[in-house]
Amino acid sequence: MTSFDLNSISSALNDPGRTISGVDFSGRSLKLDTAEDAKPIVDAINACPDLQFLTLTGNTLGVEAAKAIAKALETHPELRTARFSDMFTGRMKTEIPPALSALGDGMIQAGARLNSLDLSDNAFGPIGVEGLAKLLQSDVCSQLQELRLNNNGLGITGGRLLAKALSASPKKLKIFIAGRNRLENDGAIALAGVFQNMGTLEELAMPQNGIYHPGITALSKAFTQNPSLSCLNLNDNTIGPKGAVAIATALPSLKNLKSINFGDCLLKSKGACALANGLKDNFVPLESLDLSHNEIGSAACMEVVDALSALPDCVDRLSRVVLAGNSLGGSTNKKSIKDKLGPSAELSDGEGSEDEFVSDSEEEESQESEAEENSEDSATEDAQHMDTVLDMGKEIVLDTSGVEEIDSDVGKFIQEPTVENLTRLGPNAAHVIDTHFQSIHDQESLIQAYVEALCCVSGLSLQSSVAGDVARDLYPLLVKRAKQQWVLANNVLAALQLIKAENKNFKVRWSIPPCFTILASQIDAQYFPAALRDTLRFFISSKLQSLPPDVKAAIDLHPNLQS
Repeated sequence: MTSFDLNSISSALNDPGRTISGVDFSGRSLKLDTAEDAKPIVDAINACPDLQFLTLTGNTLGVEAAKAIAKALETHPELRTARFSDMFTGRMKTEIPPALSALGDGMIQAGARLNSLDLSDNAFGPIGVEGLAKLLQSDVCSQLQELRLNNNGLGITGGRLLAKALSASPKKLKIFIAGRNRLENDGAIALAGVFQNMGTLEELAMPQNGIYHPGITALSKAFTQNPSLSCLNLNDNTIGPKGAVAIATALPSLKNLKSINFGDCLLKSKGACALANGLKDNFVPLESLDLSHNEIGSAACMEVVDALSALPDCVDRLSRVVLAGNSLGGSTNKKSIKDKLGPSAELSDGEGSEDEFVSDSEEEESQESEAEENSEDSATEDAQHMDTVLDMGKEIVLDTSGVEEIDSDVGKFIQEPTVENLTRLGPNAAHVIDTHFQSIHDQESLIQAYVEALCCVSGLSLQSSVAGDVARDLYPLLVKRAKQQWVLANNVLAALQLIKAENKNFKVRWSIPPCFTILASQIDAQYFPAALRDTLRFFISSKLQSLPPDVKAAIDLHPNLQS
């Protein structure tokens, strides 16, 4: 039996004089569907004796290709950096979780210990976190220092799932990047709880996430437990005056803060003054500050400038102070700002641009600020953005001319799925249902309606053998009609209660266990799309232990439903 000296291996991997080597396929625009497609990458991985990094950015991976690459990774415990950004362009969103899971399993099998993981610019949404969760919870990420999840469309649900995965075991992240993810207040609050327990953050960037002051306040409390934080980017969130006060309260704990980006955060004069006082009172030695386009009045802008210039050697220390897009006053004011800040001052948006916000009176601004604060409190972010993968709330408009009887019978069955109402559709019920749905021209609405009808019929299969026959006839028709496979996958997953439905009015009108029984009879059929098969098996396997006992029992009877 082969033995390993773990201490020797660890010492070798951490040797500062070690030459960095790895495999880089970035920017090749490769479309990798099958194991054969992935062979060049697999061969390169197998040929690399010391795989410290793997970069697959700018290609597109299917499930089978991901599995082949994962298999190659199983022999590389030395892997430290995984750059997997922009890696699923053109893929079904439901293809991504099993592909991510496969790559994660390969690293887990190898016993790798990542320092850096980048999955940015993959629009996998909340269900993508399902494929990522096992990896984040594993020992592979126990030494993770850098996590980049920019522009993933996580939403509130994805933010919560991510927070749960990161909380499963202690993390010591230094860099966390998650911009453009629609996290909103709830997602930010969930992640703030993780950061508070982490205590090691040095850089945090969460721009463009629709976060208002409740989320900003939660994050600010977490910042106080991360004294090494040096770079903070919350650009294009609605921090507002209340959020600015919360951040100012955290500044005494942030003596290492070097860079702040609060551009487009609707700070107003009140918020800017709160930050200015916090910076001045706590001697925060900033090098870069962006407060552009915050509707800040000229007096408040001068307070910010005075706070920055009050510290010694500010001209030499400051590299960039952006106040463009605020009310800076006349030429005298601007000259004063430039004199105090030196070449770091950026007072316009570009060469030749002098556009700036012109504030109203302080009283008007105060009233406006108060109104906006109240609107923040009453706003429901969930209503602004659906936090799941697909909008299924579109009204289905049917052209009923000439098919009144069919429409009446099919419509009644879908609303009241009973054996009696199914029998009324006649001996060719599958054909009748299919004909009825041909009047729906919008693909998403068609697929949603078809999946619901299929489940209504499948749910009756234990009561009626006829229902089972009709359901089995409907499956290939559904696959044939569905031109958007990822929409089909999302609808089937929601109908089987494996993911949360996007439409809040969505109601299950069918029995779930028989639906899995019918699915088991079709999932291995030749017509059944391989990507859909893999996706369903992935979600069934990952959710199995949390499903209701009757559903789990039905699945356990059919091993072909699991991966």
